[in-house]
Amino acid sequence: MLFSVNVIKQMDGCVPMADWNQQEAAALVALQRGVPLVGRPFAELGAPCGLSEAQVVELAARLLASGDARRFGGVFDARRLGYRSALCAMRVPEAELVAVASRVAAVRGVTHAYERGWPAELAPDSPGGPAGRAWPNLWFTLAAPAATFETELAALRAACAPHAIDELPALRRFKIDVVFDLGTRERDERVEPRGPRAALDAGAVFELDEAQRACVRRLEGDIPLCARPFAAPAAELGLTEEALLAQLRAWQANGVLRRVGLLLRHRELGFKANGMCCWALPPGGEAQALGRRIAAFPEVTHCYERPDTPHFPFRLYAMIHTRTWEGTQALFQRIGRDAGLPDGQLLLSLREFKKTSMQFF
Repeated sequence: MLFSVNVIKQMDGCVPMADWNQQEAAALVALQRGVPLVGRPFAELGAPCGLSEAQVVELAARLLASGDARRFGGVFDARRLGYRSALCAMRVPEAELVAVASRVAAVRGVTHAYERGWPAELAPDSPGGPAGRAWPNLWFTLAAPAATFETELAALRAACAPHAIDELPALRRFKIDVVFDLGTRERDERVEPRGPRAALDAGAVFELDEAQRACVRRLEGDIPLCARPFAAPAAELGLTEEALLAQLRAWQANGVLRRVGLLLRHRELGFKANGMCCWALPPGGEAQALGRRIAAFPEVTHCYERPDTPHFPFRLYAMIHTRTWEGTQALFQRIGRDAGLPDGQLLLSLREFKKTSMQFF
């Protein structure tokens, strides 16, 4: 059952964003999952939720105007477009952290940058805490065309010297593209797709011509919120509306396009205590089986296997979000215990330096 987000936010101690009824909460989940790639997507999306086309458009516009949503637009798979990305980690003295983070955030290919560590509200020797260990505290993602990724990372290393940067690319992706349900305060799972897209080579790259690249550039930004949202972008690109939609449907089928949808700001919606859970592989442990076990928890929003390093000896990563540090710590403990991974490290997102969508080509 879906509940009023206003009531839930009051329970959380947050300032109410708005009163969302059951139909609106259902529509917001659907908007995040992605609109149908048809001429009038909001009418088709709203019907099962009991909302009119105009009501769905107004709902999305309200979230964007309030800042609770970042944008309505296309979400593309960087790997399919020939890009390489990696999570990166640095250990930076507190006195230099803001200055170094500013250098990192200034790089166009950096989409997310956070200070991660342990808040003063939690005891350092409690479960998931550092217990005297010094872990990397500046974490960011870097994406760039595969041919120039190493050059861009080398330039960033030079700009941040003498502080070392550890590169932690995803070796396996167990769970991505998670939707926040404003009614239940839980996450709607979306794991890596099975079926035709799952059969594609994980490294498959689709070469796009200049017209197709222009299409990606136009749709990775803001798409108009109106009855026919694809009509204006199509005209700008010199295409008919149906030709643009046909291209988007083809890209969705081959994995280039994940979805066209609404991207929310989870912190503004009350999911403020963001935590990165990290575990080493136990003796005899198999990463794929353990990763799938972790990803099966509905509270986990992303799950990856990454290489371990001398500075950070962990292989399995999972992202979780709750209302409080204590809640995130308790969830970390439960997931680790139930997944058979009793030891691990929890790094909590203390400060956000940058969060933006990827810009291609």
